[in-house]
Amino acid sequence: MGVVGLKYLELGRSGLRVSKIGLGTWQIGSSEWGWNRGYGVDDVVRAIARAHELGINFIDTAEIYGGGVSEEVVGRAIREFRDEVVIATKVWPTHATYDGVLKACERSLRRLGVDVIDLYQIHWPNPLVPLSSTMRAMERLVELGKVRAIGVSNFSLGRLKKAQECLRREEIASNQVKYNLVERGVEKGLLQYCEREGIALIAYSPLAQGFLTARYSASNRPRDLVRRLNPLFDPAVLRRAEPLMTLLREVAARHGAEPGQVALAWLIRWSRVVAIPGAKRPEQVESNARAADLELSDEEWGMLSEAASKVSIGIWPRLKTPLRLLGI
Repeated sequence: MGVVGLKYLELGRSGLRVSKIGLGTWQIGSSEWGWNRGYGVDDVVRAIARAHELGINFIDTAEIYGGGVSEEVVGRAIREFRDEVVIATKVWPTHATYDGVLKACERSLRRLGVDVIDLYQIHWPNPLVPLSSTMRAMERLVELGKVRAIGVSNFSLGRLKKAQECLRREEIASNQVKYNLVERGVEKGLLQYCEREGIALIAYSPLAQGFLTARYSASNRPRDLVRRLNPLFDPAVLRRAEPLMTLLREVAARHGAEPGQVALAWLIRWSRVVAIPGAKRPEQVESNARAADLELSDEEWGMLSEAASKVSIGIWPRLKTPLRLLGI
């Protein structure tokens, strides 16, 4: 059974149509998230199967996630419905040379157990490798039939334009960046450019690692290392975020929804934005998918935007992370 309100968009002009709520898989194989302690292979395989049942057809992974474990598990999970999903993966910047990209793609194909990668992305720009060489390799992979569409990730507006200029026959289909209700740097030109040019903006960390679920406070912070070192979960920031959390709960109650679903609905209201929240279990997939049914009013969207703009992280919380890592 699919989600009635699930929306889809085309990745650039690639012909690939993806659900605007996708599935991110950074958590697969990641010990820092509790892999093989709080959840494991069976959990995420069932989560991916449930996503497919609900109409979520976009799954994003990367060669670096879990040292390749994420790609292997995704490949296992989608084996029975490979042709019904769009698989995206990414090449790590240390493999950004021409030959490095070609070899990395072959390894990803083997781990995924597929003949072609639907969307192949450069995970981060590498300033030590000419971008023209990297993009030439990406274009070659399309020519060889090993990749259907080319994407980038964590590219600024300037780098995105440069990447497109380096391509001779293909076009950039997407740019994957961190974007959510409280981390909105992409709105300083990049988002508007993607909207105008028809490039999909794939938003990772759309719930700000759970910050936007409104479950946490200064006296109730997450315990895992990943989020303890995230400046958003600093007690001072959590206190400043209380008005936003209250508003998220109020809007959610009005719609019979959850705060996290409201945050996702706010994000995918942009026409070219795809959100890829992570999920460790089927019930988390179901919760994320229900955000597609939630239609915020113009007033609600504006109120959330205004409240979120007042949640500043500040310099000191940002400095605390490296200091904690140094034991200071």
